[in-house]
Amino acid sequence: MNLAQRCRGPTRRIAAACRLTYHRRAVTVDEEPMKIDANRIRSLREARGWSQEHLAAVAGLSPRTVQRLEAEGKAAHESRMAVAAALGIEPTQLAGFQAAAPVPTSGIGAADRIKITLWIVSIVLAVIMFQGVAGYVLGKNAAKRDNRIDEACKAAPASCDR
Repeated sequence: MNLAQRCRGPTRRIAAACRLTYHRRAVTVDEEPMKIDANRIRSLREARGWSQEHLAAVAGLSPRTVQRLEAEGKAAHESRMAVAAALGIEPTQLAGFQAAAPVPTSGIGAADRIKITLWIVSIVLAVIMFQGVAGYVLGKNAAKRDNRIDEACKAAPASCDR
């Protein structure tokens, strides 16, 4: 159960007092806010085209928490884990211990790209086949019409405009 779930009260004042009390009791040396690379979070977020609000929604955090992470560069363990999971990286990469993983430019994998390419090729081939069939039918009908006109002109040359 996290802090927000433990500190629900009928008024904001009670909930705020609970949070303050619970926070003082629960924070130990291991759970103190950890220094993180705020610029790395911002660059990873912007590379995906996400707003702070979107990152907050994906990570399950409040937008204010994401703003504070990017401004102060400090995060509680839960916040660091949530942001790392939302960005698809290891939590240690937020601290700057390792180089950040390459950011995918789109969410489309190689298998999906192949499927999309095959769909496009099949649609193009279908359009070409349709044009071929339609052209054949139109050409055949035009040839029949011309043949009828030629036969009519042979039968009655005076009535032909040609």
